[in-house]
Amino acid sequence: MEYFIYALFLLALIAAAFYIRKIDTRTKNKHKKEAYRLLEISTPSPKEIKDTIRGLRIYSGRLIKDKEAMQLINSLLDKHGHLLD
Repeated sequence: MEYFIYALFLLALIAAAFYIRKIDTRTKNKHKKEAYRLLEISTPSPKEIKDTIRGLRIYSGRLIKDKEAMQLINSLLDKHGHLLD
């Protein structure tokens, strides 16, 4: 009976890990779409730019950086960096 409880607990942990990864990916993609939208706008608000850059930095990864997210951050800073001053 103890093994059954341990197996259920292990399955619950695995399911939670997959669910957290799915949520993380969805949030990262939301920030990427927002960054692309801000790149198309001629004069976005500085608050939107700061929030998007912050979100991209948080969700781009610690050890293995997402190259697309890093390129989006650099593009936002190059195009709209003067608005952040």
